[in-house]
Amino acid sequence: MFPALNMELEIVRTVLKNSVNDIYVCTDTLKDTGVFYTMVSIHDKDCRKMVTEKLNTERIFFSNRDFIGSFVYENRLNLVFRYYHENLLSLLGSVYLVEFADCKRAALGLIAACAECGAGPDLGSLLLHERNINITREGEVQFNYFLDFAELKPGMEESRYLKAVAERVFGILELNYKGKYESPDSYPGDVRLFYMKMNTTGFQSLGHMISTIRSMPDKPVEMRGLLWWFKSRFRRIRGFLFRNSMTAFLTILVLVTLVYGSVQFYRRYTVRKAYESNVSYNGIEYIGNVYLGNEE
Repeated sequence: MFPALNMELEIVRTVLKNSVNDIYVCTDTLKDTGVFYTMVSIHDKDCRKMVTEKLNTERIFFSNRDFIGSFVYENRLNLVFRYYHENLLSLLGSVYLVEFADCKRAALGLIAACAECGAGPDLGSLLLHERNINITREGEVQFNYFLDFAELKPGMEESRYLKAVAERVFGILELNYKGKYESPDSYPGDVRLFYMKMNTTGFQSLGHMISTIRSMPDKPVEMRGLLWWFKSRFRRIRGFLFRNSMTAFLTILVLVTLVYGSVQFYRRYTVRKAYESNVSYNGIEYIGNVYLGNEE
């Protein structure tokens, strides 16, 4: 039990334990509202000192509506956030985001969540882990704040952080196209341009990323001509053959056997029909000057 922040936090689940911090899901037994909280308990001395300085000087998480507060308990710095049910984007994105317009909205939501979390590049990069990004049925993005400070890389440059955000955003934008095309270079124009910019000049800010996505149409034009259709079918068949070589071999063997058997059956059938339809000249003695009867 942790009496702090006008609550009595009781651990209901342990998410992670390592040499730097522990992560728990807690409930408030004092109010019994049914709301759950994520608590990151930092026990490493150096990490605890660094995060305390960021809380006091950089005001990290100050603008974050999910941040409940922090407290020290038994030489541990504890950060408390609101917990959201773990509908992971990596698992349910393709289920909840059916249309590209849904993907656009979720991508913008992820960028907005990064901007509002108030964590900065160092801690913000920890939030981009798959275990932290949730998606609701309505397409809203939520963070879980399972912040593992053992993975923290202090001094991360802004450009690297923006690249990491752009990669997560692109993962949402390509949900409707991944698997249909051989590579992102073949995606519809607007999605392809986002990918190219992400890997070349990069984005200068989160706002720049937002304006780029907002300029995209809700239904990008896909170049699907006859040649594309044949190429896509060939790639799918080729991929299937490589992934299922034994199944493909047995299938081809059965098909060859059936074709060979069918050809042999057809040949025997045509020979028999030709024999049965052969004309008999019984009763005809002459054709022209040729005598057909039996000579005695």
